Amino acid sequence: MRIRVPILGVVGHRKSGKTTVIETIVQELAKKGYRVATAKHTGQKGFSMDAEGKDTWRYARAGANPVVCVSDVETAILIKDGETKFSLDQLFKFMPEIDVIVLEGFSQLVLNDDGIGKTLCVKDREEYKDFREKAKGEIITPCSIQSLGSPILRIEEDAQILVDKAFKYTEKEKEILKTLSLLPRINCGDCGRSSCEELASDIYEGKAKLNDCVILKLRPKLKTRMTINGDEIPLNPFVSEIIRKSILGMTSSLKEVSISGDEEVHVKILS
Repeated sequence: MRIRVPILGVVGHRKSGKTTVIETIVQELAKKGYRVATAKHTGQKGFSMDAEGKDTWRYARAGANPVVCVSDVETAILIKDGETKFSLDQLFKFMPEIDVIVLEGFSQLVLNDDGIGKTLCVKDREEYKDFREKAKGEIITPCSIQSLGSPILRIEEDAQILVDKAFKYTEKEKEILKTLSLLPRINCGDCGRSSCEELASDIYEGKAKLNDCVILKLRPKLKTRMTINGDEIPLNPFVSEIIRKSILGMTSSLKEVSISGDEEVHVKILS
């Protein structure tokens, strides 16, 4: 999965203040014009938004998946797969116009994904230490419903600091993702970094420039362009030449075709 919009994850055990934190963050982001989506994981076994005997329940039981219910105030999409098949890519299919996603729970997913900004809701310093050791990527802030000392914020008293940090992270990620969309995203390492994400981050921090991407720098010199469903596939010079010479070579073997080597050839493969 490649993250397409900033994602904030709020993790913590039961009654640690997660809902209050998310409500505060969402309210602030919405005020600033962000289109915000939330997704919540529940640990309650067998939980369903549906109800046995309802029409939607009967449709799902008959084999429909997803089931959609529309009223005068909302549209509900019930995907009968559960957490084992849940993915962030699945969310994007139903929320293409969203600017930011806020997750509640999904601790394993959030802590293990270095592309998700993490807010840690803790009850004591031991919990904070445990989450911090497990977390990959950026921790936006730790917070608690009680006073635990720096750097752990108080959820009620430090609400403005908490939302400011979330907003700053969101703005930063938005710019990094915008830059990332211009990069080839093949993590070739020719720029001296481990990934295109790292280069995009360095560009945001002023440590690099877009032209540091070797593939982008060489692109004007390449004699081959390849697109799949409208998206251009980044090529390095070696692969570009293999494709060009292979196609010209195959084309030259066709009857009544004369190839000099500098022709412009378009090949379209239909689905």
